[in-house]
Parts: sequence; C-alpha cells; structure tokens
Amino acid sequence: MNEEDAVSESVQHPDKSEVEEHPSQEAQSSGTVTRYQSLALLGSSLLAAVSTLVVTMIAQRALNGSELTEFLLFWAALFTVTGIITGIQPEITRAVGTARTRAVADRAPSGGAASAEGFAPQGARVVTVTAALGAIAGALVLVSSPLWAGHQIPHSAAVGVTVMAVGVFLYALQATMSGVTAGEDRWYLFAAVGGLESAGRLILMLAAALMIPSLAGLEVATVVPMGLWLILAFVTVSGRRLWVARADVPAGRLTANILWSFLSSAAAAVLMMGFPNVLKASGAAESEPVVLGTLILAISITRSPIMIPLQAFQGVAVSAFLKQRHRPVAAFIKPAAAVVAVGATGALAAYLVGPLLFRLIYPPAAGAESAYEAAASGITLGALVFASALLALMTLSGNMALAVNQHRIYLAGWVVAAAVTLSLAFLIPAPLVPRAIVALAVGPVCGFVVHMVGVSLASRTEEAHAE
Repeated sequence: MNEEDAVSESVQHPDKSEVEEHPSQEAQSSGTVTRYQSLALLGSSLLAAVSTLVVTMIAQRALNGSELTEFLLFWAALFTVTGIITGIQPEITRAVGTARTRAVADRAPSGGAASAEGFAPQGARVVTVTAALGAIAGALVLVSSPLWAGHQIPHSAAVGVTVMAVGVFLYALQATMSGVTAGEDRWYLFAAVGGLESAGRLILMLAAALMIPSLAGLEVATVVPMGLWLILAFVTVSGRRLWVARADVPAGRLTANILWSFLSSAAAAVLMMGFPNVLKASGAAESEPVVLGTLILAISITRSPIMIPLQAFQGVAVSAFLKQRHRPVAAFIKPAAAVVAVGATGALAAYLVGPLLFRLIYPPAAGAESAYEAAASGITLGALVFASALLALMTLSGNMALAVNQHRIYLAGWVVAAAVTLSLAFLIPAPLVPRAIVALAVGPVCGFVVHMVGVSLASRTEEAHAE
C-alpha cells in the first residue's frame, strides 16, 4: 500500500488508530467535542480576536490618517472577499461529515468485516474542486479591480490587488482544510489551522511596522499568513488527509453546493467585513471622513469578541446540527440563548467601560475628539456589540439550515439580511452613526426570521412525508 492509499484509508475509516492522534481523543465517530478540544478551539478563537485587535492598533500607530483609513478599507475588502470564500468551509464540513457518517453506518451491519474499499466515500476529492474555485476567485479579483480598486484603495491599488488575489486562492484551500478537519471531528488540527494564521499575522504585522512601516508593507503582512496552513498540510499526518478527503457527492454537485454557499457567504461578508466599504460608498467619506474612520475602528473592535469565536466554532456547530438533523430547531435553542446572553452582557459592558477602553487602545488624533464622541460613545459601542450578537445569532441559524441540507433557505436568509442592511445604510435620512447602527441590527434580524421559518417549514414537510 502506497502513502496516498494509506492516508486515504485513514480518512475513510476514522475509527482506526494512528500514530499521531488516538481515536478516543480526536476521531470519535460520535463527534462529541471534549473539554480539551473545546479549550483548544477557544484558545484559537481568542488568539484570532487578540490578533485582530493588535493589528488595528499597529496600523493606527504606523500609518497616518489617510493611510490608516485606506488600510482599514483594504482590510475590509480583503476579508469581504475571503468571507465569500469562507462558504467553502461549512459545505466541506457537511460533505465530508456526511460521507464519513455513511461509511460508519454502512460498516455497522457487517460488524466492520467488509473491505475498506467497499465502504469508502465515492464522492469528489474536495481539494480538487476547491482549488479550482479558489483560482477562479483570485482571477476575478484581478479582472474586477479596475471597477473598485481606484476608489477604495487608490494609493496601493497595484500591491493591494495582487496580494489580495493570491490571498483569496490560499484562503480557499485553508477553508477546505478547516472543513475537512471539522467534518472528521479533528478539532485540535482545526484549532491549529486558525491559530497559526492569527499568530503568523500578528508576528508579521509587528515586523512590518518596525522594518517596513508603509501601507504596502502592512498589506503584504496581512495576506502572507493565509498560506501558513501549508505547514500543517505537509508536515502532519492528519494535515495530509486534506489531499485525499472525499465528499458525499460527485464534483458537479459539490461545486453547485459550494456556489450556493458562496452566494450566501457573499451576503454574509457584506454584513461581517464589507460594511465599512458600504458606508464609504454611501458618501460618508465625503461628509464625515473622520467619523467614518472612527466608526470603522468601533465596528471592528465590537465585532471581533463575538464573531471570531463563533466563526472558530462554526465547524462544531455544523457538525453538531448534522447529528441532530431530526430536531434542528430544538437543537438550536440552547446555543442561540447563549449567544443572546453573551451579546446582552457584552453590550452592557461596552456601554459602561467601552469609551474608556476605546480611547486607551486607539488614542484620538488632534481634532478627532468630536468624532470620538459620535462614533465611540457608550451608547454607540453598546449598540454595536448587540448588533454583532444579532449577526452571530443569524450565523448560527444559517449553520443549522446548511446542516439539514437546506441550501436555498440558507441563501435566502443571507440575501434578505444583506438587502435590508444595504437599503437602510443608503436610504435612512439620518447621520452616519445611527444609520449604521440601525442597518447593522435590523438586517440580521430579518435574515434570522427567514432561516427559522424556512427550516421549521422544511422539517414539518419532511415529517409529513415520513408519516
């Protein structure tokens, strides 16, 4: 048996022991996340949150006002595009997890006596499909750049667009690796993928700020860590499974499912990362330029504590919903209540101490005091934190819809949320800050309602057919 066959065998039969990870710890067929695995995931998400915060602090100190605003817009544009690519992860989690579950179920009647080949997943090799989609996405960034780069990142367009295109391709494969590890319940490796990117970005940003304190230098330092997953994919036994993992469906169907997920994640990316670009497009940069820059920082610092951990646990959520497909709405209630409770607590804390912490982290420049009063007050920061919790709630409901294979409902919710948010951002006749808060809060609520109603109706229909 050659090396590829050996790796493929271990992917297809996750109950087998291996040299790197004991099956009772990492490849449990039940998919239960242990305390130590949860701590690893939490540690990875905290590292990501800290990294994001420190990166914005570094940029705020290394760049002047106009360069800082452009870097933040580059950051928003980059993670808007990679946010679309992130749609690969939950679909690969579902596809690999379903293939794995079917293999285990097929083996059960015979007590595991049948050959490995007889129960191996027959679907597409996932990395082949996602690499092609990532390459196409990177090419689209390059081709479309004349339409947006000159307006959003005029001073670093050439460097910014080039590194963004490369980053998109690399991130597509990183999302694939995260999806494969989540689908196989390999949570330590899942945590390591995200943690390595966050740690690498923090180190490189510090190095760039010290040695190449320029807009282009910080942009390159932001993107390079998106390729660090390659270390895990080639060096570790579990990481090498990426190259042979298979889905539950053929390549054509997997591609179609991922494209559905892309459409949904595109809408999600507008809400999660692209909103600063939306505000700039609405004319805020011309009417309230300093307030816009301050508000972008406020949105970033209030989003990270909730959204980054949720995204880290997104694979866990999809995997958990996969195992409770017969009762998706009931399974949703407990984690949803936790998200709302965390959001309410965070909003209160932001109201009480947020302005003080914001000024300590981002000292105001000369002449920015009025902007800080408008965009970084206690009420504003508290409202932004709770709006982030509403977005997190909708993200969770979307994971539920995806896990039960309701791709259209998943898409519909995100499209509705994005459409409502964009409409309110452009149409509300109000100053920038209240307009942004209303748009960020109302849009996710509308999308959440679509997800819940759609999944409930779909579940009732399936129950009726079963009877």
